[in-house]
Amino acid sequence: MTNRTIESTISYVERMLEGTDYRSIASLEENWRFHAGDAPGAQAAGYDDSAWRIVQLPHDDSAESDFDAAYPANGYVRSGVLWYRLPFVSPHRHSGGKRYLMLDGAAMNAEVWVNGRCLGTHPYAYTPFWHDLTPHLRPAGEENVLAVKVDASLQPFGRSYQGNGLFRRVQLIVAAPLHIDVWGVVARTESIDSEGALISVATNISVGRYPETKWNAFVWQGKGMADNNEISKNCRLRTTILDSEGCEVAVAEAETIVPQFGKHRFEQRLRVLEPDLWSPDQPNLYRVRSVLFVEDEPADDVLTPLGIRTLSFTAEGFELNGIETIIKGVCLHQDAAIFGGAVQTRTWASRLAMLKEAGCNAVRTSHHPFQAEFYHACDFLGMMVMDEAFDEWRLGWERGYSDSPYGKNTYGYSLYFDQWYETDLRAMIKRDRNHPSVVMWSVGNEIPDLYFDEGIPILRRLVEICKEEDDTRPVTVCAEGNHLLNLREGIMDLVDVPGYNYIASREGDAYYERIHAERPDLALLGSETEFEPEHWKRIMQHRYVIGQFLWVGIDYLGEGADVLGEDSALGNTFDISALAGGRRGWAFGLIDSVGTARGEYHYRRSIWSEEPFVRLAVKQPVPAAGEALAYMNSQFHWNWNEGERKTVYAFTNCAEAELFLNGRSLGVLAKDTEGYRAIELDVDYVPGTLVAVGLSEGQRVCEDQLVTAGGAVRLKLSCDAERLTADGRDFAELRILVVDEDGHLVPDAAHSISVTVQGSGSLLGVYSADATSSESYRSASCRAYRGIAAAVVRAGRDPGTIAIEASAPGLAAASWTLPCIKPD
Repeated sequence: MTNRTIESTISYVERMLEGTDYRSIASLEENWRFHAGDAPGAQAAGYDDSAWRIVQLPHDDSAESDFDAAYPANGYVRSGVLWYRLPFVSPHRHSGGKRYLMLDGAAMNAEVWVNGRCLGTHPYAYTPFWHDLTPHLRPAGEENVLAVKVDASLQPFGRSYQGNGLFRRVQLIVAAPLHIDVWGVVARTESIDSEGALISVATNISVGRYPETKWNAFVWQGKGMADNNEISKNCRLRTTILDSEGCEVAVAEAETIVPQFGKHRFEQRLRVLEPDLWSPDQPNLYRVRSVLFVEDEPADDVLTPLGIRTLSFTAEGFELNGIETIIKGVCLHQDAAIFGGAVQTRTWASRLAMLKEAGCNAVRTSHHPFQAEFYHACDFLGMMVMDEAFDEWRLGWERGYSDSPYGKNTYGYSLYFDQWYETDLRAMIKRDRNHPSVVMWSVGNEIPDLYFDEGIPILRRLVEICKEEDDTRPVTVCAEGNHLLNLREGIMDLVDVPGYNYIASREGDAYYERIHAERPDLALLGSETEFEPEHWKRIMQHRYVIGQFLWVGIDYLGEGADVLGEDSALGNTFDISALAGGRRGWAFGLIDSVGTARGEYHYRRSIWSEEPFVRLAVKQPVPAAGEALAYMNSQFHWNWNEGERKTVYAFTNCAEAELFLNGRSLGVLAKDTEGYRAIELDVDYVPGTLVAVGLSEGQRVCEDQLVTAGGAVRLKLSCDAERLTADGRDFAELRILVVDEDGHLVPDAAHSISVTVQGSGSLLGVYSADATSSESYRSASCRAYRGIAAAVVRAGRDPGTIAIEASAPGLAAASWTLPCIKPD
């Protein structure tokens, strides 16, 4: 992925989140006062927080901590009670209008106050929520104090890393008294034919209800409530569809009279001639710009993403825009190593693009909604999304004698499910339903309730809510495959597309065949699968199996397990024996936490991607218990013991590949006739160069090589950014390699690497992909893992130059310079 693509993605996302002219949307990111631990009375406006630390959002306190065995439920990093406070001035704009506080997520049990007044609570960490600040703010120009308390002190609250804090975007929205509602625009493709695409746009508007508004001044000055309807305004909605260049391609206008305290829903239809359709291969995007005029003056506007496309899910397959499409997906967790849960657009852009390069076209948000930026990035880059709501409802796997509900985790979402599930599910759908990337809703993952009678009406109601908010996408639930109980008869009739996790564990060699024989009318989905090639074979054989989501796309914190054992030949193992399972997280993804592709990634590219591709690797033994999780477990180097016999993989989508060792041909090897396995060849190791050449009709179309590396001599740096913006928030990720004199990676290097930053930036931390390491992500040094480490550098607020140096004992240092430019 090019730096230009990353920057383009960031620019698009920021424009969609804050690109309005008449409505003011301000990100409240800077100068938050922060305190770890409880602080009684901190909600009061006059509380003395001068000793508190200043942080920027998004902020995840867990990611800043050392690894500690006391917190097994949160990836072995701390969690607890946190306080945030922010002073801000009441805006002058839209005097008498509305002021909304939008939080895209807060981990967890968030309590929000402004000027000492409690606005409400929100237990779930992952869904967006908002509060109306209007009646509680001081007059324009005066200071207010926003206070937020989050409490993640009770564990276990989840099965994997959650994070702790205001780890997503917080915004202040300032709108006119008569304005478009929060999440009030719904744009959808009604049809596509020879006359173009028919787009329907529904827009909800409403009027403020507080005496502070201009209109209310008339009501409360003697007229009384009976005369409310005498006060009305003429409003006109102008809806424009803009193409990717910002040119108008369709316009519609409508007018109405709105009385005081009134609401109205505009229903408009627009036709786009010769539309460019959205798909993973061609993610063509439009924007819907809604401008609300009051008495012919522009008062409010909203920008909404639009991708013109159609979906069809049947037993004949999944069709996107009428073209049969196989879902080549991966499951993802929300965290990203050094950032914890506070993942920003740059990181998502890089990760999604790397998955796309392997041919991946879909991701599953396991097992909850992600931040808003993620979906905009998926729209822009062309990645389909299964948007998932919950990992638990009311019950746990081992149901006791009590009728009291409890979930998978003692202090998890089950404590709040009955009161909050409808609020949270509707919030997810309302926020995300305009994204073309979202192609499916999931209402639950491996839900124990489905094995008991009371789970049936819950599922039915969840599906109803999805359909009420959006009936353009199918609904699924992802059923546990390892559990001994069979699913209740008829349960999957309640969803549009049944999702099956680890179906081979339940169905054995049959995979989907038995289920299809019983219900030949349904499309089936491998909603969570291991890596075994046989699964892909079944998908290719049966059109009614529309695809799979591999577990997992990228390494994540939490759920540490020693499934694959240690690689004794390479890498280093740190003393983390105090931690259960010996690992701080799941370390068997297609991509590790510093962005290095594993063998399974290259295998997937060989069966998912159409661009000519070949990649050499050396097979590594895997314990039987872990084989399905890392079927193509391998290393990418040619440093072994002389005379040792090694099995070499050639991952390729070419029909044939020819291998050469030190210039001598080892033969032309053909892929298996079914095309779903890698080419394998046993080779007696000798130092030198191993080459694989991909052949198409006998012609060379691609090539890869492994070269025996010499001793470690120096460090080598690369960076994902060409420049940074001097805003105190922008950052760059650097990759640090230990190399020999010719620049080849030294695969067993475990040097302690230190990084220093001078000039217009600062170091966030240095880390590696070693899941057995107990070194903090936020330290200034770490040991290389298999010759690789990473660092993150954050921009300062003063334009200038950022000078970065990486050093290690006995090695030549490496340096990198980044310009830090003034914000636009």
